[in-house]
Amino acid sequence: TIYFTRNNFDGKKVSKDRKRSVNLKIYKSRLINGEWSKVEELPFNSDDYSVGHPALSPDEKKLYFVSDMPGGFGGSDVYSVNIISFDEYSSPINLGQQVNTSDNERFPFVGEDGTLYFSSDGHLGFGLLDIFQTKMLEDGNYSKAVNLGEPFNSKKDDFAFYIDEIGKKGFFTSNRK
Repeated sequence: TIYFTRNNFDGKKVSKDRKRSVNLKIYKSRLINGEWSKVEELPFNSDDYSVGHPALSPDEKKLYFVSDMPGGFGGSDVYSVNIISFDEYSSPINLGQQVNTSDNERFPFVGEDGTLYFSSDGHLGFGLLDIFQTKMLEDGNYSKAVNLGEPFNSKKDDFAFYIDEIGKKGFFTSNRK
């Protein structure tokens, strides 16, 4: 199964919310016998807010994403849902104020060891978006977000962090020179 973000587009026209904004939605498709199934919209999407940047946990039982849905801490927050079956998800859970700020959190990624990496322009950082890490505690809450520091972060935007299963190679995106 592949999860991906695209504009709120129904195949014929782009839908806009009351503010005339084009929001994001998460979609999925499954590879069956070498063919991709019909693209399906996830049930917690909305025409009224964005849902995007999907990231699976290593065991593929939890889907992390960002959204500016009502009830969050600010701009866009990191949420998760449990994947109950191919067509069933738990209700979205906001990861809380150790992760989310009044500004924007984006681009979650979960490493093989369960570490959650994400970018934020609300936590204390080097510049614009910086990359942070946190871990889920035994009580289900998350530890305080820690800035990855240099060379990962700079005075520019640094985001979309990925690290391989062994923890030795990876990549991230930046608009620095």
